[in-house]
Amino acid sequence: MPQNALPSPQREIVATPTSVDDAKTAYVKSGVNYWRSLCGARRFPARADLTLRGMAGFLPSCVIVGVIDHGADYEYRYVGEVQRQAFKTYFKGIRVTAIEAAAPRLGAILRAAYDRARSTGMPFIMRGPIDHDLPGEVFHYHETAFLPLGVDDNNVDHLLIVGVQIPEPFWELSEEKLKALAK
Repeated sequence: MPQNALPSPQREIVATPTSVDDAKTAYVKSGVNYWRSLCGARRFPARADLTLRGMAGFLPSCVIVGVIDHGADYEYRYVGEVQRQAFKTYFKGIRVTAIEAAAPRLGAILRAAYDRARSTGMPFIMRGPIDHDLPGEVFHYHETAFLPLGVDDNNVDHLLIVGVQIPEPFWELSEEKLKALAK
């Protein structure tokens, strides 16, 4: 057996960040479009620019994370219903350091994504196999947009995260096959 041919539960899953222009799912596209509509001439909008009305189409699929001490920690400020169901817990008010202590692998994945969005100030999408295993999980793939927020173009103080979980990675299908599914 080749070195990298480990059974899937033991194989390390590495997702590569992609451009938000490449969003595939409707909720993620909606979140990205809304975020862009708020940017104007700025690199990213402020947290105060977000409105419930503007986020209505993707609100259940989003999370708002506050940046604590320039990235020393992150705190969940809003957690949409779809995200609560996906993680089978209500984590509003919880910090990433608590997740790292309880579930180190998941905590490391979250911190890496949040640190990237905060430190670069650039939006990105991650998609691929779900990196955490929850009992009875039926969704095995995700697409998640990480969208920075801040009062000025140099400091990210919140993250808007819009994500979905799906049973199959349809984004690997050709345009022709996707059109056939839509019929």
